[in-house]
Amino acid sequence: MTGARRAILAVAAVVIMHGTAAAQSCPALQVGNPDGNYIIPGGQGEIHYSGDLVLDAYVQRGAARPPSVIVIHGGAWTSGSRVAHVGQILEVLTRAGYNWFSVDYRLGGLARFEDSLADLRAALAFVRCRAVEFGIDPNQLLLLGEDSGAQLAALLAAEQPAGVVGAVLIGGIYDPGALATLSRGLDRDLLARASPIARIVAKMPPLLVVHGGADDEAPATNASRYCSEVVQRGGRCQFLEVEGASHRSENWWPTQWTYKRAVVEWISSLTGVRAAAHRPRDAAIRKDIVYSPSAHLQLDAFLPHAAGPVPAVIVVHGGGWEAGDKVTYVTPLFEPLARAGLAWFSIDYRLTPAFTNQDQLDDLRQAIRFVRREHERFNIDPARIVLVGESASGQLVTQIAAADNSLAGVVSFYGVYDFTAMVTDASPRSLLVRLFRRRVLDGASRAELRRYSPLYRAHKDMPPLLMVNGTGERLWTQAQAFSQRLTALGARHEVLALEGAPHGMENWEGHPEWMSYKRRVVEWIREVTR
Repeated sequence: MTGARRAILAVAAVVIMHGTAAAQSCPALQVGNPDGNYIIPGGQGEIHYSGDLVLDAYVQRGAARPPSVIVIHGGAWTSGSRVAHVGQILEVLTRAGYNWFSVDYRLGGLARFEDSLADLRAALAFVRCRAVEFGIDPNQLLLLGEDSGAQLAALLAAEQPAGVVGAVLIGGIYDPGALATLSRGLDRDLLARASPIARIVAKMPPLLVVHGGADDEAPATNASRYCSEVVQRGGRCQFLEVEGASHRSENWWPTQWTYKRAVVEWISSLTGVRAAAHRPRDAAIRKDIVYSPSAHLQLDAFLPHAAGPVPAVIVVHGGGWEAGDKVTYVTPLFEPLARAGLAWFSIDYRLTPAFTNQDQLDDLRQAIRFVRREHERFNIDPARIVLVGESASGQLVTQIAAADNSLAGVVSFYGVYDFTAMVTDASPRSLLVRLFRRRVLDGASRAELRRYSPLYRAHKDMPPLLMVNGTGERLWTQAQAFSQRLTALGARHEVLALEGAPHGMENWEGHPEWMSYKRRVVEWIREVTR
């Protein structure tokens, strides 16, 4: 870049910030990771916007400047990251033709929400002051927050920040003081400052409030009341209730994903800019590779540049066998695997209740066959394939391991290993009905549960197994029991216990004491694929 070009950009940055930004308040645009966030190819990763805080960015190709969305992850103010909880959202925005910026911010619980809010102000200011370099319109910005990120986005919108033309709030918390689990131990003044419903102003940017109708953590009535209050005070707010949906949008079922189209249509209608068709970029990340044409199943892949074949890791998302997809829950694994030079393949599979556990196992076997068959195309070693599963898919990968000795190894995060310890009835939502289509808990059903429980299928000649589990969740007892069984059998395995960690690696983000698992998992995979 020439000196004249740098001068023009510096002047533009100050003008965009209305003359209030000193040079030191607008850090240089430096991309720390040219591979982006390993979810969307062609992004820019690890861009420092304030101190050690970073964001990831994706700007659409072409001369058009579509609206840009500042994505604010949730995690109850204590966990999460710019790649956790938001994978599906980033895909939706990308495919709709919009730019996005996914932001890390300080985590300290609701009591420290003002630190998080200050970070989001800084991120917004950075994006605006570097708009010329990003190639975006600084006056066509939207906020999008989910869970606690929606609370922060609502508070930020109430400040009427320059350049922000609207906000999408998904599964938000609008009156923390009304929720005993959140307000306990916090003073009333702080709760008032933290409550979007108490901070509504007349000229807020227009809002789209999306909320699960079956949310038992932050009831939909609170979200509806917040939206109504905005309208009563002269603002614009549209409320969309997703029937039967729970609190976190990442846990919503495919039948509830219609909200995604509604979000895209709302943004287009609000901005008056119908984003141009997305033009995918060539990168080491390959999207939507069909591995099962008959079932219409796809996978995403990261293929490192290497002289010879590399080990391959097939990643299988969790979600209670009924939710999630290839960019849900497991996204924190993508970067450490990629940086280790390992090829990875994150797969979709068919979900209950439309499909059974056996169907899901068949899908995983099909994915393994596909990766092996296409090993030359992907430059991977078909003899060095490792499976990685978490929660529900921990059951899938360990069940497969009991029958496939050709695998180099299996990593199971907080898996389900014994259905007989979990199934106590045959109610419509029970695992017995959803996974196995059985409506009576009798002897035959119990035998079926044992047949699909890795605890009873394990044997000493299984591929090596690494079990990763937090000790602060109910599935820890299953991990301990399964480890004892493997020890008795003489099966090669290792347990990595994370003291006090809850369920879900996405909830370990922001906690260095738990995120150390990434290094050990990579080391273990290298050991078994030598």
